[in-house]
Formats: sequence, C-alpha cells, structure tokens
Amino acid sequence: MQTDPISHRLTADALFLSVLACCLLGVSCFLLAQGPALSGQDFRIFYTAPQMLLHSRSQLYDLAAQQEWQQRLAGGTQVLPFYHPAYEVLLYLPLTLFRFRAAYLIYAAFNVGLLWLCYRVSPHGNSALAGKSRYALFFLSFPLLLTIFFGQNSLLLLLGLCLAYNAIVRGKDFHAGVIVGLLIFKLALTVPVAVLLCFRRGREFLGGGVLASAASLALSAFLVGVSGMKDFLYFLTGATLAANPGIQSHVPVALQDMPNLSGLFFLCELAGLNAHIALAMNVTATVVVLAGCVYIQRSAQSEALAYSAAVVCAVLISPHVYIYDLAALVLPMLLLAHRWLKYAAIVWFTLPAFLYCFGFLNWFAFAVVIPLLLLGCCVAELRENRSTSLRHDPSHIAAIPPAGANSPA
Repeated sequence: MQTDPISHRLTADALFLSVLACCLLGVSCFLLAQGPALSGQDFRIFYTAPQMLLHSRSQLYDLAAQQEWQQRLAGGTQVLPFYHPAYEVLLYLPLTLFRFRAAYLIYAAFNVGLLWLCYRVSPHGNSALAGKSRYALFFLSFPLLLTIFFGQNSLLLLLGLCLAYNAIVRGKDFHAGVIVGLLIFKLALTVPVAVLLCFRRGREFLGGGVLASAASLALSAFLVGVSGMKDFLYFLTGATLAANPGIQSHVPVALQDMPNLSGLFFLCELAGLNAHIALAMNVTATVVVLAGCVYIQRSAQSEALAYSAAVVCAVLISPHVYIYDLAALVLPMLLLAHRWLKYAAIVWFTLPAFLYCFGFLNWFAFAVVIPLLLLGCCVAELRENRSTSLRHDPSHIAAIPPAGANSPA
C-alpha cells in the first residue's frame, strides 16, 4: 500500500513545528559558533580539508599536517582525521572564503537546505510515518538534527540514497548505480549497500556504480596525486593511526560511540564478556546479518523491503558508524510497513535524544537497538509477504490434497 502523495505537503501544524525545529537548531548553532566548543566539532575537518587541498594537497592525508592545519584554522589541540576521497573536498571549497565560525553557520544553513530537499525527494513509503508524521521523521529526528549541529555530511548520503531508490522504482538501474557510486565519500556505508543491491539489480546497477566510483577515485587521484592516493589507502587500513601513537591519543576509535554490531559487542565486552569471544560473536553476527540480507535481496517481492534491508545491513556491519550516520535509517522508517515499526519509531525519537541530553555522549552504541529493530521488521515483513503469497497462490492450493484423499476406501 503506497501512501498518498499528499503526504509530501506540510499542513499548517506540521509547517509550524518544522520551522520551529529549524529555528531552535539555528539558535543552537549560532550559540555554539560564539563559544570555544565549536573548535571540537566535526565541522573542523570539512573546513580545513579544502584549505589543505589548495595549499598542500600532497599532505591531505598526513595526520600531523591535518593536526597543524586544524589548530591553525579552527583552534583547539585535538585532531579529527579526514579520510574521505579527495573529490568530496571540492564541495567545501567555497567555505574557504570565510572564517571558521562564519563558515560553520553557512554550512549549517546548507545542511538545513539539504534536509528540506531530502524531505521533498523522499519516497512516499508504506509506513505510518510516511503519512502525516513524515515531517516529524525529518525535522524532529535527533540524528538528523545532530548532523547539522555537528557539521557532518550524512544528509548528503541520505539525499543520494533517496534519489537512488527513486531511480530503482522507475526501472533506471544504471542511474541508481551512478548515484550510489558517487556516494563513496561514505565508503563504510556505501560499499555494503552497493554490494547488496547488486544481488538484486544486476549488471546495469553494477555498471553504473563501477563507472561513477571509478570516476570519483580518478578525480581524487588527479587532485592529490599518486602519492596522495597511496596515503589515502594507507590511512583507510588504519596503519597511519597505528604509526602515530602521539596523534592516536587524540583520535581513538571509540567503539562505545558506534551504534552498530561492533559497538554492541564492545558493550558486551565491557559487561564482562571475554574479548576473544566478543570478537568471534561480532564476526559471526556480521556474516549472519550479511547473508540474511543477501537472501532478502534475492527473495523479497517488494523493492521497498529489499532496499530497506540493504540500508539497515550497511549500518549494522559497517566498521565505522556514528550517531549522525543513522540518518540513513530514515528510508527504512518510511518504506517498511510491518506493525513492529512503531516500536522502532518510539526508540528512534527518544533514545538518541536521551543519551545526548543526559550526558551519555560517549555511549551512543546503545542506539544499535534502532537498526536491530528495523532488521527485525525486515525479516518479519518478508515472512508475512511470503505467507500471504502462499495463501493466494493457486498452484500451491492445488498441490494440497483434499481432505480424505489418501484415506482407504
């Protein structure tokens, strides 16, 4: 059942609440920009990276150089590593025209515009949240608002995923592949989504994805050179962090912040589970979730269900996910139709805000319950759809012998 397209229109109440949420967010960003806390926000990497690309592009992936540039332009003593493909930096070049605090406010306004654009191009969906509650899902969801507050880029990913899904439902698999291929600035999330969708969409999707990602990487290589790309690949493996223990202390891998399977089993380890057992369980769970979502890609009758499973799986098995990356889960919240979704919605609107407001800033791993609930919705919806198909399949009914057919005469 598809939601009426009128759901994209904002009622007077919805418009008021949406504008109010954006105004409150704007005030929060403005107040943050006036204080020293801004220097510790994620935005510093998106501000200093284009400066480095303009003046010392060969050092873009040098952690020591990143630390020097961040301290010079954004203040503070910490270093937040930039490890995205260089082509993404082109988007942030206009920010170099402004000082750090002004650039932050401009980027926040840009993200608010992206949020409205995501709302407008998002699919109609099948869930209760796809109707009159759609505005709340976009403008009152804490992970999305936190993306703007932190100065992150997760709304770009959400926009691309919305456009890719719209292309798929129109039968334009190549275009969908190109869109997903352009999203490799979020490698840890894009690669699982792309791999899973290839099982369902086939060669056209794969061709578009390979073409777009190859073009993006070629552009990145042109920007930073061969040595820069080697540093980029070296950076991705984590060897750079291991080789710089002095800087590593500023950029630890905080598993307790990650709402994915790694974060879940890290919490289990803190609760007393043996570290080796926790690692084995993490690997096993990753394989099981990935295999299950591949099965959903191959057997689901609904594109909405298959796409939702791909996004949820990517969040769960990705090695690098933070609370703002849960913005991608807006799509499953819209597309899934199972009745269990209401429980996921309750947790979605309450748990991240609770963790943030009550000082549990370093324990967002507890939010893994959200993608786990959505995965449960995917499995339950698949089973219900198969049961419904079997009940309405004439060949299945014909194959059932009538009562007493095998009884002796």
